Amino acid sequence: MSTDETRPLPVDATQPLPPDDGTEHRTEHRTEQGTADATTDAGAADATTDDADAAAPTRDRVRVGTIVWGLVIALLGAGVLVIAAGYTIDLELAAIGLLVLAGLALIVGPLVANARRRTDDPAGSRG
Repeated sequence: MSTDETRPLPVDATQPLPPDDGTEHRTEHRTEQGTADATTDAGAADATTDDADAAAPTRDRVRVGTIVWGLVIALLGAGVLVIAAGYTIDLELAAIGLLVLAGLALIVGPLVANARRRTDDPAGSRG
């Protein structure tokens, strides 16, 4: 049986537990309004919201890589369905073409997203 003192779990399961050394620690918590710094002193939490974060809420954007790899998986599924329907596909050529297209999309996609972000925010500030 352990003699360690128990601690309550944090509200957000993705946040790490504070260490047991009793010193003051600085952690960053993600909220709907943005990020907020929280100072913990031996388990007591006091969350304050930064004025800049409250004034400019950030929107989580979909990553280009997520879209590209989702399309790769969808195309692989479509290829399986086409083969199951009785058509013949040169698998080596299809794999080469799929990887070339995915690679180009992973290179060009962030460039397009960055250009779009610059036109949306003329000041050029990144939240």
